[in-house]
Amino acid sequence: MKKIMVIAAALLCYSYNGNAQVHKNGIGLQSSFRGGRFNNSFSYQLGLNDNNRIQLGLGYRQNGFDLFEYKRLSTSIYYQHVWNIKSGLNWYLGAGAKYDFSVLKENDAKLYHHNFTVGPTIGLEYDFNHKNIPLVLGLDYRPSFVYSPSYL
Repeated sequence: MKKIMVIAAALLCYSYNGNAQVHKNGIGLQSSFRGGRFNNSFSYQLGLNDNNRIQLGLGYRQNGFDLFEYKRLSTSIYYQHVWNIKSGLNWYLGAGAKYDFSVLKENDAKLYHHNFTVGPTIGLEYDFNHKNIPLVLGLDYRPSFVYSPSYL
């Protein structure tokens, strides 16, 4: 009886993992809300196989007024494993790293700052490709550990 339960569980896990479909390539836009502002970045997803992918991100933000100016460039890389929930609805789990470089200009002084971020990612996405619409919408959460040296 124990062998039958183990075999049934293994078959269930195998069929559950087999339904996720990661696309070979994908480009997109990401928006996040951090520090009281929306941040936008470009992303590229590279499918490694049916269930795994790498997501690369590149973001830029600039704002300021009068004698104050702020610019930030960020890059990120995340590994994600994808599971299918139901026809087009997927969830994913992974981990990654991010690097930010900032320049703060106040009056005539420039301050340079950088930080490194690592942490997990978990998300939910809906893939409209099964309806012949080339669109994937997703929502993810990325708690992180930040190493942020002081301004130079």
